[in-house]
Amino acid sequence: MSQPVLFNSRGERVALGPEVGRGGEGVVYVLPKDASRVAKVYLTAPPAEQGQKLTWMAAHAPPGVEKLAAWPQEVLHEGRAGGPVRGFTMPRVSGLKPIHLLYSTASRRKEFPTADWSFLVQTALNCASVFEELHAVGHLVGDVNESNLLVSPRDATVRLIDCDSFQIRADKRVFRCEVGVPLFTPPELQGQAFGGLERTPSHEGFSLGVLLFHLLFLGRHPFTGVFTGQGEMTPERAIREFRFAYGRNARALQMTPPAIHLPLGTLTPELGRLFEDAFAPDAPRVGRPGATEWYRALQALARSLRSCAQEPTHKYPQHLQTCPWCQMMATRGVAFFGAPRNTAPGPQGFTCTFQELEPLWTESQRLLAPNLISPVAPPPMPALPDRLPAELQAEVERVRQASVAMLVGGVLATVGWWLVMLVSARVGGLLLVPGGTLLGSAAVVWWLSRKHQRLPVEVAEQQGLLRQAEAGMAAAQAESERFKDELQRMADRARQLLHGLRAEYGKLQPEFEAEQRRQLQHREAMQREQFLRGALIEDHEIDGIKQVLKANLVRWGIESAYDVLKEDVRQVPGFGEVRTTKLLAWAKEVEKGFRFDPGLAVSEAERRALVSHFLQRKASLRSRLEAEVAPLRAWSREMTKRSGELAAKLEEAWQGVMRANLGMPATRPAVEAALKPPVWEDRRVLLAMVLAVMLGGVVGLVNRATTGTVEQVKVAPPPVARDSEEPAEAEVLPTDCLAREEATTGAPVVERLTAGSLLEVVAKEGGWRKVVLAGGREGWTGPGCWSPP
Repeated sequence: MSQPVLFNSRGERVALGPEVGRGGEGVVYVLPKDASRVAKVYLTAPPAEQGQKLTWMAAHAPPGVEKLAAWPQEVLHEGRAGGPVRGFTMPRVSGLKPIHLLYSTASRRKEFPTADWSFLVQTALNCASVFEELHAVGHLVGDVNESNLLVSPRDATVRLIDCDSFQIRADKRVFRCEVGVPLFTPPELQGQAFGGLERTPSHEGFSLGVLLFHLLFLGRHPFTGVFTGQGEMTPERAIREFRFAYGRNARALQMTPPAIHLPLGTLTPELGRLFEDAFAPDAPRVGRPGATEWYRALQALARSLRSCAQEPTHKYPQHLQTCPWCQMMATRGVAFFGAPRNTAPGPQGFTCTFQELEPLWTESQRLLAPNLISPVAPPPMPALPDRLPAELQAEVERVRQASVAMLVGGVLATVGWWLVMLVSARVGGLLLVPGGTLLGSAAVVWWLSRKHQRLPVEVAEQQGLLRQAEAGMAAAQAESERFKDELQRMADRARQLLHGLRAEYGKLQPEFEAEQRRQLQHREAMQREQFLRGALIEDHEIDGIKQVLKANLVRWGIESAYDVLKEDVRQVPGFGEVRTTKLLAWAKEVEKGFRFDPGLAVSEAERRALVSHFLQRKASLRSRLEAEVAPLRAWSREMTKRSGELAAKLEEAWQGVMRANLGMPATRPAVEAALKPPVWEDRRVLLAMVLAVMLGGVVGLVNRATTGTVEQVKVAPPPVARDSEEPAEAEVLPTDCLAREEATTGAPVVERLTAGSLLEVVAKEGGWRKVVLAGGREGWTGPGCWSPP
C-alpha cells in the first residue's frame, strides 16, 4: 500500500520514512528530515471532529508536555494544506518500553533485569505525576491501559502515547475519548458505550488506581482473585460488583487473593486506604482519590523503603518487620527480582554456628536468673521480764484480795442462810449478817479494782497489734511465695522457648548443606525450570490464545511455559477445557526442546536464591531470639525491683511483730497467770452458790411447813419477859412488819406496818406483842418485828 501525500498546515510537504509501528487505526513512520519526530498516519481519514481535536491540541500544547507525552505537534493533511486530516506529527519516544513488560515478573527479568521493587514504586510515582500534570490543565487520558504508557529502563521515566484518544477540554468544548479497556473501566461505566460519554476525574481515578496496583503488585489486577461463590467470576464482573480481592471486606464479598500475592498491608497505611477508597462501592457517589493524592502517598512510600539485609535486590517499607520478598521467595521458590548490575555481589555462602549467638544466649541465661534481693535476717527477740511491773502487779493483787474476800463473804452468807432456814435465825444470823456485809463490800472493791485495772487493757491492745503484725507477716510471706512461683513459671516458659529457637537455629547449617546437595542432584530439573521460565507466553503465537487472554494469564501470574505446567490454568477466567488443553500442549511442546547440559553447575540465580532463603531464616530466628531477649531485660529489672519491695515488706512485718511482742509487760506465762481468774469466779461456781441459797430457802420453807414453827429471818435479841398486867407502853417499830389477828404465823393479816411506826404495846405473849392499830383495832406482831435490823 503506497504512502499518502501529506502536507502540514504551512503547505509544506511532509516526507515519510520507514514504518516503525502499526496499530488498529494507523501506522507510525519515521520523518527522514527530523529524527526527533515521527508521524502517525491513519489508515482512513478520521471524522471531522477528530481533525478539529488534533488541530486544537497542536495549537494548545501545555508547557513542558513533551516530557510527559507524545503530544500532537503538527496536523497532517492529505493532498494539500487544509485538506482532509490524515494524521499528525509527534515527538519520537525511544529507549522506553511498554509498562506491562515491567510489572510482569517473567518479562521484567528479560526487559528490566536490574529493576527492583523500588524501581516499580518510582515508576508508579512518575505515572501519578504525569496524570497530575495532565489533569491540572483539564484533560484526561480516558483510555488508560497497559499499552499507552512507556517506561525507561534507565530511570523509570514515564511517557504517555496515543494522545489523540485523550479527552480534551478545549475551552467550553470537550473532545471525548470514545474508546476504553474494560479492565481499566470503573464499575459505573462497565458495559456502556463510550461514544458521547464525558469522563470525570473520578472515573480516571479508578483507572489510575488499577494501573498503580499493577505496578506495585507485580502485574496482579485488583479484581482478579479466587471466587468462593457460585458461577464464573470474570474480572469484568468483579469490577461491576465491587469485589476488590485484596480489600478488608474481600471475604464478605466471597473473594480471596491468588495463592501467591503481596498483601495490601505491605504498603503504607495511607496508600492502602487510597486503594480501598478507589475501589469502594460508594466511590461513584463520594468520588475517588485524585492523581495528587496518589502522588503524595507514593512519595511517602518511596521515602520509607529500605533494603533487605539478606538480599540487596529486595526493598520494602520500614514499617514491616520482615522482608516480604524473602517470605514469598521461600513460599514460591523463585526470585522476583534479578541481580543489579554494577553493584556488589549478593551473598556468596551461608554459615550458621552457635558462636554467633553466644553473647545473646549468655545474656538470656543471665536474665533468666535475676539478682533477687533477700530480706535482712531479723535480730533475735529480746527477752521479756518474768514478772509484771510493780504497779501492775499491785493492781492484780488488789483484785485477787477482793476476790478472796468475796469468796469468804459468800461462803459465810450461804452457811448462815442455811442455819437460819434449818436451825435458828439467831444462830444463822451470826454468820449471815457479817458474811453478807463482807460479800457486798468486797464486791464493790473488786468491781472498782477490775474497772481501773490497766493490765487487761494493755494486754488486749498489744495482742491486737500482734495479731495485725502476724497477719501482715503471713500476707508478706504468701506474696513472696507467689512471686517465687510466678518467677519460676515465667523463667521456665521463656527458657523452653529460647531452647527451642536455639535448637531450630542449630538445624539451619545441616539443612542448608542438604539443600545444596539436593540442588546438585537435581541440576537437570533446575535447568529445565530455567528453560521453561524463559519461554514467555507473550512471545509465542498459541492457537486460540489471543492477546486479551494472554493478558488475563499474566494477571494471574501465569507468564511462562513453566507456570502453565505448574499452575491450574482453569482458574483463570476465559480458560475452559479446550483452551487449557491447547495451552498445556504448547507448554509440553516447548518442554520437548529442553536439553540437559551435565557440565553446567547450579545457576547463580538458584544458588543466590538458596543462600538468601537460608540467610533470611537465620535472620528471622535471630530476630525472634532478640525479640524474646529484649523483654527479658525489662522483666529481669522488674523482678529485681519486686524482690526488693517484697524484702522490704517482710522486714517491716518482722519489725511489727517484734514491736508487738516487746510491748507486752511480761512473758506470756506471766501475763496469762496474772489475767487468769480464780476458780471461784467461774460462772459455774457462782451459779452453784446461787442454787445453794435457793435450795436453803426451799428446804427451810418445807421444814417450817411440816413443823408449824415460824421464825423470821432476821434475828433479834431475846425479848424481855413482861407480865400481861404491865401497863401499856409506846415503842418504835424497828422493821417493817405484819399485824395478825392471833399470835400465830398462820393467822390472817390485819395490817402492814412500816419501820419507825410508834405503837402502843398492850400485851406480850411468847415473844409476840399485841399493839393498838389505827382506828382502835388491835393486832399481834411477831418476835422478828422487834429485832433491830
